[in-house]
Amino acid sequence: MTEDSAPQATPDELLLELMDLVALSFPEPLWQMRVDFEAGVGGTRPALTNLSGKARPAQPKRPELGFDDPAVLASINDVLGDFADATERQGGVRVLSGHLEIEEDDDGARTVVLAQAEGGDELAVMTRCFDKSELRWLLWTGPLFAALNATEERERAQRAEVEALLIGRARFAIDLQQGSATFSGDARPDLTLAFDLLGSWSAETRRLLWSFANDQVPERLRRAIDGLRQRSGAWGLRALTEGSFGCPEHCAERLARHAAVELGARGVYRAPFASSQGRGVLFLALR
Repeated sequence: MTEDSAPQATPDELLLELMDLVALSFPEPLWQMRVDFEAGVGGTRPALTNLSGKARPAQPKRPELGFDDPAVLASINDVLGDFADATERQGGVRVLSGHLEIEEDDDGARTVVLAQAEGGDELAVMTRCFDKSELRWLLWTGPLFAALNATEERERAQRAEVEALLIGRARFAIDLQQGSATFSGDARPDLTLAFDLLGSWSAETRRLLWSFANDQVPERLRRAIDGLRQRSGAWGLRALTEGSFGCPEHCAERLARHAAVELGARGVYRAPFASSQGRGVLFLALR
């Protein structure tokens, strides 16, 4: 299927994407979000004017994931334009000035209201309720933030341990068939360690690919991370179970370091790679 013939995103899909982007714009998860917009230059697409929201007490702080704030706001702006196109295509409704209000109920469901500005008033023109099962699509959630925060201290300790272990051993060679990495340096003896392959991040696509979704990786090297995938079925942990998704390199590394703690590994080694297939980083859980 060519890009031109790919199915266009539905309003529901775009609203979920918008929720994910708003979650990356605030320091903690929100139970109420509001996205204000007005007609942009040319008057054919809406343009973001303001984001606001309310958080409940004692919410987990969003960890640093490497997302660029201006880029996130630009993506929200793009989604608003695509959402206007989708609502016109699906329901004959095109709103260029108004707001979206998203409110979470006590049971975790979310109600979305699209309001159109007319004169001095704003009139609701669409309401959509997402139950919690539909919201499993979200990547950036309170449960994920809480999980990352819980392993942060141990991640730092693992990182320091691996750095100390590899001082003076700047070169590395990986044997994917044997599942071993050999580290060497001019002044220190070679050190060979076994590893599980957690995943990889591509600089070209800017996507994390967990190894459980990569059938080119030997099964025994992805068995451990697949076990973590199977144990991460709780709501809000899609980032640990979705095979591949877009994110900055820092985010991919943070998720890999969290996985290494959960797997009881010694730590993570970032192994840069470059080939005819592209360049990026492999994340090895050292054993």
